[in-house]
Amino acid sequence: MGVLFLLLCLNIAISIWNAYATGKAWVEAKYVGGWPRFMTWMGAIMAASGLSWCILILLILGAVSGGKLTPYWGEVGMDLGYILIVPGILFSGLMITIDSWARAFRTRGILNYGVAGYNSFAQVYNTYHAIRGVGPAFAKVFEAFVGKGKKNGSALVLILVVFALAAGILITAAIIHHVAAGAPLPSYEEAQNRLQPA
Repeated sequence: MGVLFLLLCLNIAISIWNAYATGKAWVEAKYVGGWPRFMTWMGAIMAASGLSWCILILLILGAVSGGKLTPYWGEVGMDLGYILIVPGILFSGLMITIDSWARAFRTRGILNYGVAGYNSFAQVYNTYHAIRGVGPAFAKVFEAFVGKGKKNGSALVLILVVFALAAGILITAAIIHHVAAGAPLPSYEEAQNRLQPA
């Protein structure tokens, strides 16, 4: 349980950092458009996915330990959340990994190579677990909602999953907009210089 708590805290910290970093670049990327704007959206998707997942874990654990859900329906809720969240994590993670390697090769900085290496590890790890986990998760969710299983936890599971997704998105949007509101805008000359090809 202690390891789960530490991993949860780490995931929350990384997701909040992703939202913060996205907020720092949000206004300028919106002005510039193109790839920078696309990458801010990838950061937002990754942050919202991470926060939604952490919120879902806490909600499911609370519902199971409080006797509102059986352990079976707790697993179904985690599987349903995983099915809904993992595509965003995989796609945004792939784009972030590609961008980090491009940045590392452009700048040749050791820190940028480290970030690109970490992003590559995280992408391979997430992809491997998605390949192994999505099939069984689909089967369990299908059996629970469509099969002949007991439906006594289905409504609460759906409510918890939708609430976790919405809360993750809203918290991420709030962080991004709060940080973006305080980020100084570049001058017109700086913005024009950044738009010029190198």
